Amino acid sequence: MTRLRNAVAVVVASAAALILAPMNAHAAEYGCTGSLIDTYKVMSRVPNHLSTIRLYYNSSTGYNCAANVKTAYYSQFKHEASISMYNQDFTEDNNRPGYNNDFDSGKFLYYAGPVKVYAKGKCVSIRAITYYYDEMAIKDATKVHCG
Repeated sequence: MTRLRNAVAVVVASAAALILAPMNAHAAEYGCTGSLIDTYKVMSRVPNHLSTIRLYYNSSTGYNCAANVKTAYYSQFKHEASISMYNQDFTEDNNRPGYNNDFDSGKFLYYAGPVKVYAKGKCVSIRAITYYYDEMAIKDATKVHCG
């Protein structure tokens, strides 16, 4: 009986640990790995909250990753959305797509991106644009998450 009680206690403790364990910080979300480090609302002049920039950092690779995610109501409609990101090393004569700058644009239902740039020890700048018919929302996050 004691063995059975001990076995049950081990199973219950293991199940509780699985339930209480935090989500993997490196789980992929919107095509980004790493930890979510910030969000920025993309607002129109009306003002309507059309989408949100979700910014991630993967400390094992040194890359930042971002997606421009439409809010629930606006994700019902396939309209133009874009996101671009670059690190402080980007200049026109130092164009290294996927390393110091990245861009995604198109007619999406849910989100634009992901875009990824190397950012270990560097600042990143992000611009997201979301359209809803003739309404436009823009968000610039300039020189953020330096480090």
